[in-house]
Parts: sequence; C-alpha cells; structure tokens
Amino acid sequence: MVISMKENICRFLPKNGEANDINILNFVYETKEQDYSGFRCETSYKIHLVTKGSGKLRLFDTVYDLNDGDVFFIFPSMSYAIESGDDFEYMYISYIGLRAVMLMDKININKKNFLFKNLKDLKHVWKESIIDNKSILNLRCEGILLYSFSVVGEIVINAENQNEDMILQIKKYIDENFTDSELSLEKISGECRYNKKYISTAYKKKFGIGISQYITELRIQYACVLAEQGFTSVKEIAFLCGFAEPLYFSKVFKNKIGISPKEYISKKKITLGR
Repeated sequence: MVISMKENICRFLPKNGEANDINILNFVYETKEQDYSGFRCETSYKIHLVTKGSGKLRLFDTVYDLNDGDVFFIFPSMSYAIESGDDFEYMYISYIGLRAVMLMDKININKKNFLFKNLKDLKHVWKESIIDNKSILNLRCEGILLYSFSVVGEIVINAENQNEDMILQIKKYIDENFTDSELSLEKISGECRYNKKYISTAYKKKFGIGISQYITELRIQYACVLAEQGFTSVKEIAFLCGFAEPLYFSKVFKNKIGISPKEYISKKKITLGR
C-alpha cells in the first residue's frame, strides 16, 4: 500500500475490551512540522516510531535526538515536547490497558528506559498497517504493538546480558588486581571503556556493594591472611595488600576489624604460638 504524505493520517479506533486488555485509542502518521511551544501531557501511553528525518524529544531540561528508525515511549502524565528537524515524520499508537502495562514492565520499558535507537525494520510493518478497514484495524494495531514490544524486548534482554557479562568481567578483574595500589573506579572505567557512574551503579545493583568498598574488603581480608601467614610488618602488609599509605591502611583496618593491625598481628602470634 502506498501512502501519500501530503496530509496526516489518523485512525481513531472504537473502544473495545476491558481495562485489563490492551485498548488501542488511535493510530497516527504525523507529517506536519512540530514546533516547540511548550510541554504537553498525555492521559494514555504512546509508542512512537520515527519514519523519516530527524527531530528532538524534550523532557524538561533533557533533550534527546531523534532519528529515522528510533522508537520512543510516552507515559501518562509525562510532560514532553516533540520538535521537528530535517524532513521529520513519525507515527504513533496511543493505548491503555493493564495488559500493556504488564508487558512493558516485563521487558523493562519505563520512564528511565524509553528510547530505542535504529529500529528501521519496524517501519514497513507500521506503514502497511495504517489501513481504512476499521473492522480489522484494532486487531492490526494490537498486533503492531505486540510485535514492537517483542522487538524492543529483544534489545533490552540483549543489553541486560551484555551488562551481566560486563559486570562479571569487572569483578574478575578486581579479584585478580586488588593488590594494585592504583586500582580504582577510574582505572577500571578506563580499562573496560564504560562510564564510571554507569559501571558503579550496575555493579552495586548486581552485588549489593560498591566497587571501591569491594576493593577495600578484599584488601583487608588479604591483610588478615598475611598476618596469619606470619607477616609482622604493618608497612609491608599494607603495601602487599594494595594500600599506598600504611597509616591509612591502619585506619581502615581498625574500622573494619575493630582493632589495629599491630594488635591483630600480636593476637595471631599468641594464637599460632609464634
């Protein structure tokens, strides 16, 4: 089907089903230029597909670039504005219903994860489905929505798997290099080429402990092992564990263990009969 883009195409769908279902409200092919003149809010959910050109999505003080093939979601009561760039066109489906909400939750579509780049393969499916036959349009729209959810869900799952692999690699790197006195969040960020704030948040979410705290825990545990193996020099233990400053090591050790390294070494001597 060839669609003339001289005018917008809008299909309003009659309400059917119940609140627990997916209810499609309308299906629109927007071709008119969008001027930023303030924010607006929706009472429904909306999935947008950029079909041509470039534009911008504004969310208060944050601006996101939109390009051909991008998909983004808008949520009820979410203030936003769309601004046209070069030759900008897009389509959207607005919808409500508990089933749609549950599906979005399942694939982690939310106000922090709502923009997905370069899904140009969806354009053909969307364009071919904006038909005049209202008797099947609702079914078509629900099918498009579910298919789009599946495409986005695959991206989210792949990203989560990559994130999981990345976090496990970071933990392995820390386990093997914690005695390096220069090991830090900044160094790890440089080694893995990820933003340090991102990896810090992801690591803590995965393991329940921050990277810097984990490095410190490993170093103190190793200090205890060295003391049990017969090392008696606080300075030597500090350096072997990755602490550049013995005084700082002593402070951290006492904070974690409850006694100073000297006291711990003395107790181990008595315990081990040395």
